[in-house]
Amino acid sequence: MSERTLDLWAGLLIVLAGLAGLLYLIPAHIGDGFGFGLSPRFFPYLCIGATTALGALLLLNRLLSGAETRRIEFSRRHLGRLLLLVALLAGSLALIQWLGYLVGAAFLVAAFMLAMGEKRISRILPTATLWPLALWLLFKLALGAPLD
Repeated sequence: MSERTLDLWAGLLIVLAGLAGLLYLIPAHIGDGFGFGLSPRFFPYLCIGATTALGALLLLNRLLSGAETRRIEFSRRHLGRLLLLVALLAGSLALIQWLGYLVGAAFLVAAFMLAMGEKRISRILPTATLWPLALWLLFKLALGAPLD
């Protein structure tokens, strides 16, 4: 597969996922708010809108540039790694739903560190516990919007 083809597919999938988020996910799953201040939908719309726009730029850029680029090897091993990371994300989401934010986020950080090749438990444990805890405290205490 060429780099251009991969970019075309990536741009198309980003645009489709972004449109699904903009047209269905945000309106269906995020409330309107209380009628004053910024709507709770503002930042999700901003983030997904920017991501969708960048995906569209990638798609258009690759459509308009007819030059073929270097070849990218995408083997079964690469597909296996991709599926592993998707499974880790899905497992973390399930853990967050069942056991709460701190457990799911700690699992996600530790699992991704292991998947990226980090073997030192002295780095994995503090990172996987302290960062989710810091974010949880920030949202709960400073922002008044608990994550659980």
